[in-house]
Amino acid sequence: MEPPLKYLRFVTPLFLIAAASSSMLHAQAEAVWIDLLRFQNGDAPYFEIQLEFESNELEAQLSADGWQTSAVLEATLETSEGIVNYAKTVISGPIEMDSIQAVFGTQMHIERMEAPPGNYRLNIQLSDVSETGAFSTASSLDLIIPRTDSPRWSDAFIIEAYAPSDPNNPSQLSRSGFDMLPVVGGRIGSEAERVQFYAELYGVQDVVDSLFLITCWIENEQGQTKPGTQRYFRKKAQPIIPIFTSIPTSGLAVQSGSSLVIQAATKENQVIASTRLPLDVQIASPVTQNGMETTTHFLTAFTDSVALLQHIHDHHPRADDSQRHTIESFMDVASVNQMQAFLMHFWEEQYPVNPEMGWRDYTTAIAYADSSYGACRNGHGAETDMGYTYLRYGPPNTIVKRHNETDYYPYEIWHYHRAGAFTNKRFLFFSPHMVAECFVVLHSDMLGEVQNSDWLHQLRNRENRLRVTDSQLNRLNPRRDTFSGEEPEDLFFNPR
Repeated sequence: MEPPLKYLRFVTPLFLIAAASSSMLHAQAEAVWIDLLRFQNGDAPYFEIQLEFESNELEAQLSADGWQTSAVLEATLETSEGIVNYAKTVISGPIEMDSIQAVFGTQMHIERMEAPPGNYRLNIQLSDVSETGAFSTASSLDLIIPRTDSPRWSDAFIIEAYAPSDPNNPSQLSRSGFDMLPVVGGRIGSEAERVQFYAELYGVQDVVDSLFLITCWIENEQGQTKPGTQRYFRKKAQPIIPIFTSIPTSGLAVQSGSSLVIQAATKENQVIASTRLPLDVQIASPVTQNGMETTTHFLTAFTDSVALLQHIHDHHPRADDSQRHTIESFMDVASVNQMQAFLMHFWEEQYPVNPEMGWRDYTTAIAYADSSYGACRNGHGAETDMGYTYLRYGPPNTIVKRHNETDYYPYEIWHYHRAGAFTNKRFLFFSPHMVAECFVVLHSDMLGEVQNSDWLHQLRNRENRLRVTDSQLNRLNPRRDTFSGEEPEDLFFNPR
């Protein structure tokens, strides 16, 4: 089951390699921040590398004009078949008359690169241009460029400041008529009076032909909407719709674990596309290999490589697109230290307030899924549809079980008051062979899950084995027939 596409956002200090050097001014800083954000221009997708680093990582050089720092950024985008795109840019700081001022504050850069839809590895190198400079950083990050043939949001970003742009002389910061200075790393202070952000919605005209609704709000880490933060915008369908607005936060105590949620829906309140952006994200520890951090905390004692690998695969239901790609492509050959580091980074992103608590709660959920749903998969609940759904969305609010009906295959209906960013969602599982096998998803009204318009017929047709690939699966498919009054349909649309 493929969960809905999520935003891709990295907030991570990179390798810091610095050494004491010559008489040139140099100081060791704490971190480099980098965000990857995905956009598209028409049907052409591209992504931005938003980079910020401390100026005192570099050595100021004296020229006839004054003191200045410079770094070179190299970005290589590649697949298993080779290099797809490459960029090399010199990033220079302002010229100052004083050497101390030249290394004061931070430097910021935006690099835009094109890439067709697919899975990539992005290698980033940042080095001091100075011949005597010893600073260098390196990182390797997974990047998934989504397809452009369905409605989707770009990755949202927070704006620190903005001003009207010059249409005759656009800059790196120019977007939708404004120059926007992003907050790299999502660092929102608790004293902030508002959250100001930007995002773009693509392809909505393929789903609606007139007005639709955009809603944005702030949630806490329990998924509860903070009162007074909801904003509504009615928009007319077109290929690209920019959203540039702010939500007041004064007195709302926005904390780590809170998220900005942006959603587009039809007039019938059918969700078209949604995205979320973590607020006040915590900075992680320095990474070591393959973009994964060194572990010195609660996972250090978890050293059995076989058990650790299985434990990581059990995290697949909770992972985002990039994390799932890392699990599937890299973990089988990772060392114990790398696997520990991956889990540490996973939970510092998922539950930044208390990563250990988040991990322990999820470990308890894995144990429950194994015992309740894993018998048909050698005890591995995450490898079943029921276990996967439980681990991804939590326990359902209600469950209807019909295991001994004569007119239908054995089935269960799970109803969620809230599942992720959505409300009032259902999953129908059934056992097509009526033996001690795993129940599988036949139909759900959750965006991104299996949606089967012929589910009722297949549930009652015991003479024909289910072939989901032959059924009419779609993401925004209205029901074709009227309500039949049959019990499974009544229970699905009227859960109790």
